[in-house]
Amino acid sequence: MTSITKLPKEIWLGVFSHLDYTVLKTCMRVNKEFKSFTEFPACQKEMFRSKAVIQEGGTIDLDNLRLHPAFDYMSYFCTGELADVEFHNSDYTNTTVLTKTCAAEEHATDPPVAYIRIQIHSWKPMQIKNKTGVTVYQVMRSLCRFFSQADYRDRLGDHFVWNGWDFRHLDDEGRLFLPKFMFDS
Repeated sequence: MTSITKLPKEIWLGVFSHLDYTVLKTCMRVNKEFKSFTEFPACQKEMFRSKAVIQEGGTIDLDNLRLHPAFDYMSYFCTGELADVEFHNSDYTNTTVLTKTCAAEEHATDPPVAYIRIQIHSWKPMQIKNKTGVTVYQVMRSLCRFFSQADYRDRLGDHFVWNGWDFRHLDDEGRLFLPKFMFDS
């Protein structure tokens, strides 16, 4: 009987091109051959590692823009400390400090954008820029800096648990804008 890894590379690429982010990450840990399949462009795009970045002033299509799933899998109490941001798997059985995961250095969006504005409640928006594409780490670092200033954390009351972005849209200049108004308690 032939080993499953002996299938032609074209078949594996077809299979891998239909897998989502979390399944691809799991496949990377199976063996070196599986990990090598994730290096192909279709998989790199799915894993938020695309090279083509939409620069400031470029056209962003919200219908085709994806936010990194890390924002939905974070355990973050808005305390201001980057070391407190944890990334958990989909069934909440394991957590890892975000800065120790590869997700931290992956792009915050696909396609990657060079400029993101984020806003918490009605407070002044923050701007995050990176000509090679804004990363998950940069977004979380900005949030942590925000919550470490003044009395922002105190003004949230007992509703201070991160639960992802509320929605996404484009600002008046066509740049990605991510607001956050509601937090869990």
